[in-house]
Amino acid sequence: MDLGGQWAAAIVDQELIRTGADPDLDDSTWARVTVPGHWGSHHDLANTEGPVLYRRTFSHEVADGPDRTWLCLDGVIAQSDVWLNGRYVGSTSGYFVPHRFDVTENLRECGTDHVLSIEVTASAQNAGRSKQSFTGSLQAGPLAPDGCPGGIWRPIRLETTGPVAIQHARLVCEAATAESARLRHRVVIDASVAGDIEIVTSVAGPAGRAVAGGTATFEVAHGENRIEWETTVDEPELWWPASRGDQPLYDISIVLREAAAEPSPAQRSDDDSSPITPKGPSTSRNSDRRHSDRRHWRTGLRSVSADNFNWKVNGQRLFVKGISLGPQSRFLAEVDKQKIHDDLAAIRASGLDLIRIHGHIAPPELYAEADRLGLLIWQDLPLVGGYATSSRKAARATAREAVDLIGHHPSVAVWCAHDEPNGQPLPEPTPADNPLPSFGASLGRHLLPSWNRSVLDPIIRRELRAADSSRTVIARSGSLPMLTDVSGSDPHLWLGWHNGSPEDLAEILRSWPRLGTFLGGFGAQSVTPGWWDEDAPTWPRAQAGAFERYLPRRAYADGMAWAHATQAYQADLIRRHIETLRRLKYRPTGGFCVVALADAEPEGGFGVLTHDRIRKPAYDALTDACRPVIVVTDVPPQITTAGEQLRFDVHAVSDLDVALEDVLVTAIARCGSWESATNWRGDVPQDGCQLVGTFSFEVPPLNGLLTIDLELRAREWSATNRYQTVVIPPSETLNRATV
Repeated sequence: MDLGGQWAAAIVDQELIRTGADPDLDDSTWARVTVPGHWGSHHDLANTEGPVLYRRTFSHEVADGPDRTWLCLDGVIAQSDVWLNGRYVGSTSGYFVPHRFDVTENLRECGTDHVLSIEVTASAQNAGRSKQSFTGSLQAGPLAPDGCPGGIWRPIRLETTGPVAIQHARLVCEAATAESARLRHRVVIDASVAGDIEIVTSVAGPAGRAVAGGTATFEVAHGENRIEWETTVDEPELWWPASRGDQPLYDISIVLREAAAEPSPAQRSDDDSSPITPKGPSTSRNSDRRHSDRRHWRTGLRSVSADNFNWKVNGQRLFVKGISLGPQSRFLAEVDKQKIHDDLAAIRASGLDLIRIHGHIAPPELYAEADRLGLLIWQDLPLVGGYATSSRKAARATAREAVDLIGHHPSVAVWCAHDEPNGQPLPEPTPADNPLPSFGASLGRHLLPSWNRSVLDPIIRRELRAADSSRTVIARSGSLPMLTDVSGSDPHLWLGWHNGSPEDLAEILRSWPRLGTFLGGFGAQSVTPGWWDEDAPTWPRAQAGAFERYLPRRAYADGMAWAHATQAYQADLIRRHIETLRRLKYRPTGGFCVVALADAEPEGGFGVLTHDRIRKPAYDALTDACRPVIVVTDVPPQITTAGEQLRFDVHAVSDLDVALEDVLVTAIARCGSWESATNWRGDVPQDGCQLVGTFSFEVPPLNGLLTIDLELRAREWSATNRYQTVVIPPSETLNRATV
């Protein structure tokens, strides 16, 4: 029975604390809000962080018998307490976690008419390091939407099962090759009676034909029981990222069938943690066995790993190009399938392989769409910044629940336990002639021990590994690599925004190559043209200092010119970073992740798309830099003078799974009527980077713009690129002109 629709809602005060669960309470004057939904959508509740009390009446009759009725809440942001007919049912925590409460006797004793009351809390998170609620990027960090996201955002309903019900269920593809795939199933079931049950497993292939499965009998105790088993699929059709192959999907279902005869009370056990041993395949075909509960998943069969950020899918190496995606709205219930499709289609069209679900668990529809489109997912747990020491138990539960909820999706490639546990790097002045020491000073505190880095993150990492041994688990994101655990984190350098300049990246990676293994945090904010108000300026969240440092408003004639300049700077920074990282392909770079797909605010932000999903110049720069075949060179200096000797190493980079033969690369420098050109011929290896040659020339005795155009031509592929610098008169000429 669906319990969605219109509910009464009111802000909890001292009176409602005492009377809110009373079935006779008059709520006729309360606001009416939609469930699933968010209280912020109602004008009377738009500015509150709660708690908010939800109430509704419904009619439902429970017949006598062994069947059980469950109150199911699929998602509440962020915590709630639940009462039914004035009786306390239980609490929920973890905004993405489904909860199931047995309300059979409550409903049976109260007849036909019932009152359900749910008090929901979504308080703002402490900006320091003592948070306890795991809402991640919904309420913290640079990609968090404005406002309170509180509400019952997923469906709420009554479900009926037999005496044996599934409380938790997990499916993980442990391993997959062309010969076979191994699926691991885990269920936690709640049995109202002890006895034998049958579990029927069915696997249907992409064509709908049954390809594996079976029936096994288990003996269960009264209460909670944990059962695990494996299913093997022979000669599977493997799931691949879109750049490497197709995305066949399998349908997996399990059905619990209760025992043929109900055992006597003397056979029941109160031990709720009894180990369960299968009694072996069942040959029973008893017609009196009936279904008690069931689960279904749609999954893909593949193996994926990112050991030391060397990514492999089905045993094939992959250079991963990714982008961060924050919450698509603070009102997750209003993110429809079309918006999810459009965002993921924009990611795929830009040539990227991976989405980092930044600091949150997204709506379930996003993972299904990623499976279908062949996009890999770097999945963060909803931990952003620092957390209190009392959060350990809840953090472990969050890790397990995440695996239960989305572990079956083939698109989910890696787990990341914690984003920036020591906070974001702080802007500091950087000497132009010595970028590395300043960079080290600004991020030095990320090397220091802390409760979050040294205790909490390893705990969560172990929990994720125990729940899902098939995937790589990254302990934290945004910290420097450690001597003993290089893959424990991906660094967030933020060159050109928090530290130094975009040109510093190549020099820093030459000095400390391990920083370039996987760069997971880089980019710059830009302002949306038309949002800047000279009288009441609004800045994208918390970044006014970075704008003042790199793109001061006072340097531009008006707000519109400044906004366009911020977008051009963002595009250039992203392009330079990606080209540098692709030149280091596998030596040592395994990939990168740009921040971010879309702005969290209408004013602007880190997105390559605006808040309204309009493309910025950065999106086109990202797309060009991520094409399967590119030709690149060193970034020229911003200015040069006549007579200076310039040298550039030219590289061809290919992500193709075949070599390019008889490739022609041309480099042409032009300034006015002057021109210098060089050609090379050769081969580009499969999925590799090839040094083509060195392009050198003397800057001509001219003033103005000097461009360097690169072109690569192969039988079926071509690529172009352009760099530019400005030629100015030598200082002696300037001095004479001044005199």
